[in-house]
Order: sequence, then structure tokens, then C-alpha cells
Amino acid sequence: MPKPIVKTKDLNVIYFKGKPNQVDALLNANLEIYPGEFIIFFGPSGCGKSTLLYSIAGLERNIEGSILINDKNLALFNNKDLDFHRQKMIGMIFQAFYLVNSLPVIKNIVLPQFSLDIKTKDREKKAKELMEFFGITKQMEKYPNELSGGQQQRVAICRALINDPQMILADEPTGNLDSKSAFDVMNTLLELNEKQGKTVILVTHSPGSLEYAHRVFYMKDGKIIDEKVNRKLGESAKKENLPDNVLAADLGTDKSKQASTAPEELKAAATLSDWQAKNIVCESLTGYSLDEFFGLERIIDSAVKESKSKFGDKLFNYLDKDIYEGGLGLNSRTARRLAEKMKNLAVEVKHFNEILAKNDPQNVGPEIVEEVKDYLLSYFSFKLRKPEQPAILRELLAERIKGEINFDQLRKQMDLSFSKGGLGLDKRLADKVAKHLEFIILSNKKI
Repeated sequence: MPKPIVKTKDLNVIYFKGKPNQVDALLNANLEIYPGEFIIFFGPSGCGKSTLLYSIAGLERNIEGSILINDKNLALFNNKDLDFHRQKMIGMIFQAFYLVNSLPVIKNIVLPQFSLDIKTKDREKKAKELMEFFGITKQMEKYPNELSGGQQQRVAICRALINDPQMILADEPTGNLDSKSAFDVMNTLLELNEKQGKTVILVTHSPGSLEYAHRVFYMKDGKIIDEKVNRKLGESAKKENLPDNVLAADLGTDKSKQASTAPEELKAAATLSDWQAKNIVCESLTGYSLDEFFGLERIIDSAVKESKSKFGDKLFNYLDKDIYEGGLGLNSRTARRLAEKMKNLAVEVKHFNEILAKNDPQNVGPEIVEEVKDYLLSYFSFKLRKPEQPAILRELLAERIKGEINFDQLRKQMDLSFSKGGLGLDKRLADKVAKHLEFIILSNKKI
């Protein structure tokens, strides 16, 4: 067995240590990664997988313990050593691409070589070879905002490879991509691993990507909790084990098995497409699947009928429970905070719904409007600076509760400048307040 290219021992990343707001981002991470391996760090948002990746990259410096890169302790690297590590040892690929929109594609790709003593013609020759390999030569003089997401990610991969690094570190590289582009990127990384011998370390919360790896490290609450070996070092991935569609595999489906054009199957495919679209939106905005949100919805629906304490406990247990056991897999601190916030929100909404349901919307009294106003001000922690603004807000709330204006009219009046007769809130705040009011009155059938 060769020596590990990466070895961590008792690796910790702790923020605000010893203070009430201490955050244990990474705890006692011990692992060895060997040259030529395809490694995946897998787990839910906030589990520490990106922190571990950035620590290996030398981007996270708030570390305890040791990270050995080819037997050299990264914690002891000086600035010159770190520059070499980032320029020659690793190539970084990010979910958000991080391309420079003011530069054409070829200039984005050669950026990592600007600090090296390499002639312009040699830089561009290497960039053109990479663009040819990844099929983006025609986009050479285009700007990033003129490209599709998949094309932008291929540009980012070219940039990561321009200095011929030993390791490719990829942080959720398919997170912003459609199914075709996600498939292409995962197979590109596999090809770099198997044909060029690059060590690939990838962070993901996508179960559909796991079969690409030699080994998968499962993480939760900043800890490595398990390790799965898919194949031995030197063995190629079996094509039949890889998904035809990474996003479909995340949903437990297999697009390749839906080739028939029978009407029933076309209908099923349409349903699947709708389900995928909703999941993609949900995943891209929140990092969680629809199934996980449906589970949360069921918990809230049953728990809200019970006592306040049981409500909070049920929410916490679901948020904290491991994703492999049907929960959301958040770290305990985050789970407790969100459970408390959801509990308080549900109690307040129920309270206002009971008040509104007992009153004719056309005759809602000023005391109810005042209570709603005070609640919104407190919930969003904002103040009305001008003496006339409270009266304007009361009037708008009363008009919406009575149904005299709709949601969009309320939002626009809240956003309209004070000089023009509106409430004069920041647009984002106006949107949030208007949406929250809709949420409060949602179950009141009279409105």
C-alpha cells in the first residue's frame, strides 16, 4: 500500500472556543487518503464535510491536530509553502463556480498561472488543450454569464487543472446543475481519477453520487461516523453500478428503466419529471429533499396538537435524528434552535388564527390590528422611524385582514417610499413582512 497523500489526526475546527456561542465545526477527524483514490465526504448541510475539505485545501487555518500532505504537516506551512500547496498540489472546484464575469473563458482558466513564471503563450496553449478536452473550445472568447451552468462548471474544472495538481477538491460540484450536466461532471471527475490518476476528494449530500467513490466517509455533527468501501484502490468503477441520472438516483428512481412509450408509463414519467423539478428547487434552495420536508410537515401537524413542550421535543428529535434513520441530520445546536423557532412560530400563528376566526373580518377591531402590528415589528426586529409610519402600517394591516387589498398590493404599499404615501420599508423587508402576514391568516377561511 502506498503512503497516504493526505492524513489527518485528531483534527478539530472549533470557533469561539470556550464561549457560550462555541461552534464545533469539526471534531476528532482521523482519516487517510491514498494517491489515486476517489473519496467522497457525505452528509447533511452543516455536518462539517466542507470544513474538512477546506482544511485539507489549506483554506481553513483555525485547526487543531494535524493534517499531513505527503508527510508534511500543513499546520506548519509558511505562506510560501501554502502558495505552493494551493498552486501545485490542489485544484479547487466549487458549486458556485466563482468565475470572473469581466474576463473571457480563456482568461478565467489561466488565472491560477498569473503568479507563476509561465509565458503567456504557454499558459494559453495549456488552456486550449484543456478546453479541447472538455469540449468548450467554441466558448473560448465568451464571458461566463453567456454560458450554461454545465459549461461554466467545465470552465471551472479547466481552471482547477491548469497547474496539473495532484489532487482535485470539489465542493458540491453538481449542486447548481441540471441532470445532464451533473452526469457529465461526475463522469469527468471519474475519468480524471481513473485515466489521469488524479486523487479526487468530493463533498456532497447527494446519495446518487456515492457509487463513484472508492470510499465514502459519512459525517454528522462535525464527526466522521462511518466509512464505506465501494471498491479497492486501483479498481475501476463498474458502469452498471453508476446512475444514468444522478438526480433521479437521489429520488430512488432509474430513468434508464423508463424507456417504454406506453401511455401509462408516459404519465408516470411526467409525474416523475414534476417530482424531480420540485426536488431540484427544494434541494437547491434549502439543501433538503421534498421527502424530508414532508416528514417535517407530518411532525409539525401531529405535534402542534399537543403541549408546547412535547411539540418542541418532537421537532428537535426529527431535526436531530440521523438522515439514515429518517431525520434531517442537523447538528444538535442547530436542531434545538430551529425547533424552538418553529414551536414559537406555530404557537403565535395558532393564536392569531383563533382571534381572526372569531371575528368578522369586516369588523376587526383596532386592538387586534395593533397586536398583529406589534407582533410583526417584534418578529422581524425592525423599528418605524417616522411618527406617521405606525398609523400607515395599522391601516395597511386592517385593509389586508378585511380583504380590501390583496397580498401584492400590501407588499407594494409597504415597499413604496414614505414620500409617496407608502410605508417606506426596504424591498426585502417588505416582502418578508407581507409573506409572513399571509402565513398568519392562511388558515382563516373567512379571509
